[in-house]
Amino acid sequence: MRLLASLALQNLGRRKARSLLLIMAVAVASGVVFTGATLMRSIDSSMEVGFTRLGADMMVVPEGALTNITAALLTVEPTDLVLDEDLFAKAGITSVSRAAPQKIARVEHSGIGSHHDSVDLIGFDPALDFTVRPWLVERINRDMKPGDVILGAGRDAALGSELLIFGKPHTVYGRLGRTGVGTHERGVFMSFATLEALAGSVHGPNGPPAVLQKGKVSGFLVELAPGATPLQARFAILSTLKGVKVVTGDSTMSGIRQGLAALLNGILALMVLMFASTALMVSVLFSAIVTERRGELGLLKAIGARRGQIVGMMVIEAVIATGAGGVLGVALGVLVMRLYERSLVYYLENIGVPFVWLDGPSIVIVAAAAIVMASIIGGLGSLYPAWRASRRDPYDLVRGEG
Repeated sequence: MRLLASLALQNLGRRKARSLLLIMAVAVASGVVFTGATLMRSIDSSMEVGFTRLGADMMVVPEGALTNITAALLTVEPTDLVLDEDLFAKAGITSVSRAAPQKIARVEHSGIGSHHDSVDLIGFDPALDFTVRPWLVERINRDMKPGDVILGAGRDAALGSELLIFGKPHTVYGRLGRTGVGTHERGVFMSFATLEALAGSVHGPNGPPAVLQKGKVSGFLVELAPGATPLQARFAILSTLKGVKVVTGDSTMSGIRQGLAALLNGILALMVLMFASTALMVSVLFSAIVTERRGELGLLKAIGARRGQIVGMMVIEAVIATGAGGVLGVALGVLVMRLYERSLVYYLENIGVPFVWLDGPSIVIVAAAAIVMASIIGGLGSLYPAWRASRRDPYDLVRGEG
């Protein structure tokens, strides 16, 4: 193996210009793939963080409920009407990606603020929520548990402090950033179990509000499935679920979210095509190299070189060249990302999407994968021409026939 590698290096050194062009071609392909994969993963992470802050695509509430439309659908509005919590789970609507149920009870004499302050107690399911927790700007370093509450930006209390709601102690788990949505600003958020435990303390004209009953919710915040339009989802929801009203938010953000998802899929397809074209280029190039070195290969076979050694020498030569191109491509990719980092981050922040780069270990894994893939493609691209040459007779190779 060491001898074959030595011969491969000597062969690469004999045609420096051609070897350099091969390395540069692979470097460009590897650099594009490495940069594209890193940016794609980073943008995907940024979308997950940023677009969840844009709210839901639509809101589903009981028919007849009054709603207050804001630029972002982050919470449903308080209402005396209720829906079943498992409404969407039973329906299985394909145009809906996620449906987050919420309970909202507007109460007085809760003990929060002054005696007659009206307070929105908002219950949500932490496992399904995608509009409340993305706005957390500070929280206790542990998972949320029963008895914990999250305060809107309009309320002030220290993390970990005790907040009395109807005389019952609750722990301030976190605080939300300013959203510009009134319900968010003044709300006190908690899990369904925590809110339902307060039902006995909330007294209305007809007893506790219906929404505080187990299995009942004020409404749902809905995110569209990839490729689904608001019109399709609206029709599917109204034709499947009875007694509901659909409120649509800003469709522009839905289009941006789905458009970027399609763009990322397109980038992935382009990277696959680029690697395939690189493999074809390597195969064509090594077909020409084998043709040029027929005499040399014939002499090697004449003095006893086995077919496997001939193939191994050519494959190792290709792996070394394309591996070097992969390393150079990764270096170029890192440089390109640094050059464009400021402009890309600035643009995404302007549209309200915080950019989250991949962490160091993940970038190293992507870089290693790009280098390994480049080496594999080099080996595969040279395998067929080398195999064909190894099958021919030494006499024919030396004479240059075929």
